[in-house]
Amino acid sequence: MAVSAKLAAEAGEIHRVAGPVVTATGLRPRMYDVMLVGKEQLMGEVIRLRGDRTTIQVYEDTSGIRPGEPVVDTKQPLNLELGPGLLGSIYDGIQRPLPVLMDKMGDFILRGVRAPGLDRQKTWPFQPTVKAGDTVQPGQVIGTVQEAKFVEHRITVPPKMSGKVKDVKAGSFRVDEPIVELDTAKLTLMQTWPVRTPRPVREKMMPSIPLITGQRVFDFLFPIAKGGTAAIPGGFGTGKCVVGETPIQMRDGTSITAKEAFQSARGPRRSSNGETFITMDRPIPVWTLSHRRILAGTATAAYRGRTDCLVELRTAGGRELLLTPIHRLFTAKGEVSAAKLAVGDRIIVSENPATGHAVADVITAKHVRWGRETVYDLTVPGPHNFLGGNLPTVLHNTVSEHQLAKWCDAKIVVYIGCGERGNEMTEVLTEFPHLEDPQTGRPLMERTVLIANTSNMPVAAREASVYTGMTIAEYYRDMGYDVALMADSTSRWAEAMREISSRLEEMPGEEGFPAYLSARLSEFYERAGRVKTLAGPEGSISVVGAVSPSGGDFSEPVTQGTLRITKVFWALDTKLRERRHFPAVNWLTSYSLYSGLLDPWYRKNIGEEWPELRAWTSKVLQEEAELEEIVRLVGADALPEDQQLTLAVARMIREYFLQQNAFHKVDTFATLARQIALIRAVRQYFDLGQKALKLDVSLKDIAGIKSRELLARVKFEEKYDEEIQRAVAQMEDEFRKLEVA
Repeated sequence: MAVSAKLAAEAGEIHRVAGPVVTATGLRPRMYDVMLVGKEQLMGEVIRLRGDRTTIQVYEDTSGIRPGEPVVDTKQPLNLELGPGLLGSIYDGIQRPLPVLMDKMGDFILRGVRAPGLDRQKTWPFQPTVKAGDTVQPGQVIGTVQEAKFVEHRITVPPKMSGKVKDVKAGSFRVDEPIVELDTAKLTLMQTWPVRTPRPVREKMMPSIPLITGQRVFDFLFPIAKGGTAAIPGGFGTGKCVVGETPIQMRDGTSITAKEAFQSARGPRRSSNGETFITMDRPIPVWTLSHRRILAGTATAAYRGRTDCLVELRTAGGRELLLTPIHRLFTAKGEVSAAKLAVGDRIIVSENPATGHAVADVITAKHVRWGRETVYDLTVPGPHNFLGGNLPTVLHNTVSEHQLAKWCDAKIVVYIGCGERGNEMTEVLTEFPHLEDPQTGRPLMERTVLIANTSNMPVAAREASVYTGMTIAEYYRDMGYDVALMADSTSRWAEAMREISSRLEEMPGEEGFPAYLSARLSEFYERAGRVKTLAGPEGSISVVGAVSPSGGDFSEPVTQGTLRITKVFWALDTKLRERRHFPAVNWLTSYSLYSGLLDPWYRKNIGEEWPELRAWTSKVLQEEAELEEIVRLVGADALPEDQQLTLAVARMIREYFLQQNAFHKVDTFATLARQIALIRAVRQYFDLGQKALKLDVSLKDIAGIKSRELLARVKFEEKYDEEIQRAVAQMEDEFRKLEVA
């Protein structure tokens, strides 16, 4: 951001420095004007005006600046550059492109560095849709640019601007070159917009169309609408671990057990519900698999948790592994969880890591061992695996799942990493570019914008990153697209507000958070919605905000403030994680307030019985929770057979329907038609079972029919539709035979 000589001449000076908060004198700015602070011209924003004192929150590290240094008012709010080139970009909180800064500055960004949000050298092929003499209105599409293979970037007239077209150009242009001349202004491929100001729309519409995610627990039980808001509170959890005695292969040729790696780890520690996560001050050099080659890697964090079940595997090459059932191993066919591996499967191993060659070994024995065990894990950013076991075997480590971003039927994805730990954000930055978009087969990054803001960056920048992501989402919404915005985590944003508030010496609210916490959260979430744009087409922004309450305490202010605003609550449950039930969404405490609004759509497009099946499913799960109290006291055998049947069917709902394997090529995504077919089959089993009980058929015979096994496997079958029809037909035949007998 260049500063004119006139502005520099009107500069004020620093009066006081308190961390990210700087007080200046000698200025007459407006609220939220961008200020350039100190000799290095650090970017900041006006947050309070009192007399001749201007309070500024600075987006960069203020170490070393001192009173008396100049402060320049740019006379502008924080504006974003919006145009072709946003998709596939990785920005910090104030829209500086990180790859560009990294090329210029190395791995660390120097203070006061500027870089335009959009590349000024790249040209884009512009195809106009207006001609000379046309009159254009705000939001109207004046031409298109093919930004990605499957995303057409629609160039629109900026809000509050209209006029008669005098001249139109076609061809390849840079973002700052004129393409359309109006009688009132010249338009370029790029426009700017202040981040704190919501972009205007013609009208907001009712959220009556679901955002389809392909995840059964979300789509069926707790749906979110296009233009809706959802909250995902939950602490850290994992599900892919090994026992403590498992050796981990080091790059120097030695090995260390998983337990020893955890015990020797030093660094920030976080514990909750029996789980402990340590970010290592000194990362461990390990071997890892990448693109079928064994390469050098680094473990940056260690984890310890508990499990009720382990899978023991032995191979022809003499390898012995003891893993949790959900721990994935690499096979010739892809990644497969230990529970689904079978004798004869070939897993990827390494005879000699130093050579870089990966080979295969055949599983010769498999055994399931029950009992409470302590398990361990390492985090290896990027490849997400390491070599371990008595002989070098490729083991998968805990990896963040981006299922919503990958599978939801939104056209554009905006991911805001708001103050997460550096290694977590690094995983996102390395994982997203390699994710394949299932809708197009192209890289997911081609329709994604990443805002990276980590916990070691200045706290003020977290607030900017939230508004930056929302403004970009609104820009694509105004083109008529459905946008999914993921904010992870709004708790870190709230903590930044708490620190700034304390620096301002404001009266604190609950737990030290500012009294305006809920108002700020509301301002953010209310910018979501399904709308008619200024030009007429429909667009939407669906916001999913992750909340990270300390110690998993959902009663703390950020979680409670978010729940009062959002309409969907997906409660992550630590006990479900311990049981290896994923997605670990608690069906008793989660809810969706969109269900009633979406029911007409489901009835018309999927099936008339969808709402009734959802109500029946929730009823059975609720009855199971009530019966479990009795079972713990007297045992399941003391219950009447009809209640025992309810427990059996509830287990089928949980294991056959709600559980979903994000890494299985079939089960990772379930269409709505397949979802209703599977839950309809479970309901049919329940109805036929009740009928059979009235005819004095024993519960043992009802539970023993072979079609139950088919139903358990059907969600993993590539010929899903054929297999579920076969399972239902066999179930009906088996019940007829039971009734006759």
